[in-house]
Amino acid sequence: MTEPSVTPAAAAPAAAPPVPPDDERLTPAMRQYREQKAQVPDAILLFRMGDFYELFFEDAELGARLLGLTLTSRDGGRTPLAGIPHHALEGYLARLVAAGCKVAISEQIEDARQAKGVVQRAIVRIVTPGTLTDEALLDRTRSNVLAALVTQGGQVGLATLELSTGEFVVQLCPEARVLEELGRRAPAEVLLPESDGPARHPLEGELRGRLEVPVTYRSAADFTPARAEQLLRGHFETASLEGFGFERIDLSLQAAGGLLAYVRETQRAAARHLRPPRRESLDEFLVLDPVTLRSLEVERTLRTGAREGSLLAAVDRTCNPMGARLLRNWLCYPLRDRVEIAARQHLIAALREAAATRAALRRTLKALGDLERMIGRLGVLRTTPRDLRALGFGLRQLAELRTALRGLRCAEADALAAPLDGLDDVAARLCAALRPDAPLTLREGGIFNDGYHAELDRLRLVTRDGERWLVEFQAREIERTGIASLKVAYNKVFGFYIEVTNANRDRVPPDYVRKQTMKNAERYITDELKRYEADALSAETRANDLEYELFLALRDGLLADIPAMQRAAAALARLDVLAGWAELAATRHYARPEFVTEPVLSIRGGRHPVLEQVLEAAFVPNDTELVAGGASLALITGPNMAGKSTYIRQVALLALLAHCGAWVPAEAMRLGLIDRIFTRVGAADELARGQSTFMVEMVETANILHNATARSLVILDEVGRGTSTYDGVALAWAITEHLALQTGARTLFATHYHELTELAELLDPVFNLNVAVREYEDQVVFLHRIVPGAAGRSYGLHVGKLAGLPRAVLERANAVLTELEKTFARESQRPVLAAVQRRRTRQLRLFEEPEELIVRQLRELDPARCDPAAARELLAQWRRLLGLPDGPPGSPP
Repeated sequence: MTEPSVTPAAAAPAAAPPVPPDDERLTPAMRQYREQKAQVPDAILLFRMGDFYELFFEDAELGARLLGLTLTSRDGGRTPLAGIPHHALEGYLARLVAAGCKVAISEQIEDARQAKGVVQRAIVRIVTPGTLTDEALLDRTRSNVLAALVTQGGQVGLATLELSTGEFVVQLCPEARVLEELGRRAPAEVLLPESDGPARHPLEGELRGRLEVPVTYRSAADFTPARAEQLLRGHFETASLEGFGFERIDLSLQAAGGLLAYVRETQRAAARHLRPPRRESLDEFLVLDPVTLRSLEVERTLRTGAREGSLLAAVDRTCNPMGARLLRNWLCYPLRDRVEIAARQHLIAALREAAATRAALRRTLKALGDLERMIGRLGVLRTTPRDLRALGFGLRQLAELRTALRGLRCAEADALAAPLDGLDDVAARLCAALRPDAPLTLREGGIFNDGYHAELDRLRLVTRDGERWLVEFQAREIERTGIASLKVAYNKVFGFYIEVTNANRDRVPPDYVRKQTMKNAERYITDELKRYEADALSAETRANDLEYELFLALRDGLLADIPAMQRAAAALARLDVLAGWAELAATRHYARPEFVTEPVLSIRGGRHPVLEQVLEAAFVPNDTELVAGGASLALITGPNMAGKSTYIRQVALLALLAHCGAWVPAEAMRLGLIDRIFTRVGAADELARGQSTFMVEMVETANILHNATARSLVILDEVGRGTSTYDGVALAWAITEHLALQTGARTLFATHYHELTELAELLDPVFNLNVAVREYEDQVVFLHRIVPGAAGRSYGLHVGKLAGLPRAVLERANAVLTELEKTFARESQRPVLAAVQRRRTRQLRLFEEPEELIVRQLRELDPARCDPAAARELLAQWRRLLGLPDGPPGSPP
């Protein structure tokens, strides 16, 4: 763990409350501990004492339980005590943060050798889940986001900050959409303003429950417009915020002010690397709510929650942690801007064709290291010598990357090359200064190259060559005095000395000063030997202190270059993602999607981006044709295991990738821009919210029906299966009608309700697809091909056989199925639902049977205004609706 640099603010902690009289018996160190603990009552305080961080009282008991430490005590058992070695801090800190703890770190901020009385200490930082910067505490492939919310009048100001990289984003969104936005941001911690009364924030329950994110309450004063403006202008040293595109302080900037106040308090440093807040609009991106992200397994699989098997894992060909984090962000925030999408596609095309250049770029990117987070640690003044050496090495590669990008002769490549200019001098300065094996710590020396500083070289020479100097000095003195037995030695009491036997005492030069008389010899010192002693005994300490000072000067001299380095790092992350996608397109034969103005979704030979990499056998490609306002809703029937769910997810994933600017696993793809992807795929009980599986299913479906537009893509899988058959069919039928006639969204609906296939006869937007199978004797072969038309059977018994159901169960099920089919065949000789609908001249209602229609019309009928002729006509219509003949009783229908 790096020894932290202490800013003046950290060196002068806020005034602590006076120590109560009953604490007067405490030692000065324990009084100091009490004062600092009072500053952070909600945090575990790690109190530096020599080579250990000590925990006392309740913190010791909690730390012993969470970290497996030995719990001891002092003061006759009145003070519980536990400790961790200072060099092992990162490992223990990671475990405390993972357990949800807030941790304050108190360091010795003066040299114990120079202290008069108790060593001065101060809390130098407070570590929380959302404010991590240490490499060992962070996931290299995921952003660690701190978020803050300010809610007012149904509107929410949302601010997010990635402290390890300095990325600062603000946005305004309706309160109804804030949870879905936070689902995409996946914050590690959320800040909320305290209210005046005891009531908690209305979103706290959802944040802690559904999103499982820690919530921290902060003073409402930090979120006021005046305070937010003061904090933002002060931090970025500007007269106003107009230069950042903000004309006034709104809710999002109030949230940003709360974030900034929290960062200042926890970091106890200026955080020089924070970028000015950037406004994002919800309309910039295709909307993916948490349900869709989960259902499509964009980041994690549904079954195991693992990254392996997700879309992210399948399309990740990045070589650098910066690119890996950006890739996740792009997949969760697909674009809706054709120009930006095309820019990504163009660079992928250029890199795909230039295989040698692509390979060289990827090799260099792999060797660069995580420049973004190195710059982040520099910004909070916690960078290490090893960080700066790695930063210098990475910046030195920019010249090679610039040349390669400009060689592509592509406008998008030139745009990425531009931010890589202007940092060659910084790279040269760092590489010239720092040793290739620069250490992690600041106080133990070994940081700088020889030749970097003359005095440092001299002190190192004294330390390194001291023994040789003594030998040479002794030889010179023997030659000068002619005393062959003269020797130079050292002991801890008297230091260095020259020893001459009594027999040669008369030959001692006058500049020798007697230091000690022995029985058979005299010991002397000279001015030259005194100077050497002074240097030799303190040279290593002085050299280490000098290196520390030189390092701080080097570090502080880089702060002005942080914005330029951040721009370069952002360009490198972008290059890494696009070069990886070019590699994917070249090796797996992906196609470039074509965006058109028509609301179509046309895919030829589409393949599932995850399963085609997982399955050993060749993946069966399929086509898709959807047109909003035309044939927009496909009902897909067929047996389980045949591939219905795979197919509909595949279409959604290809649409998502296309909006990210990626190429897709298909022969060709044409599509109009999509505003949102909705999914209703599988569900689970949410018992904590009092919701059954079917309730969750209906809530998700209701969200789709309320919010989908003609520009949306809707994916439905087995809607209505969580209730009785008739209820389920009724709901599925009505939902399909609504999507086809009211919404007009491009929709794929996989279902086992074969009754729904009749809708294709009634509604122009609806058409049937099914998964082809081949039967042979009592076996069924799934061809995984999507073909036009409705499936005739579900093959449930065949799937049960494949699953290993006992033979007796299968035989009995087959007998029951046969009898059921005979019974229903006698009772229903025709597609009743479709027949009823046709008789209504295609004016659709929600399953209104003839009897129900007659009753409704009777209720609406006014007998006073119905003459005999009109009454006879109504009776004739009702008889026809009931399927009765128009003639006298007994006549044929």
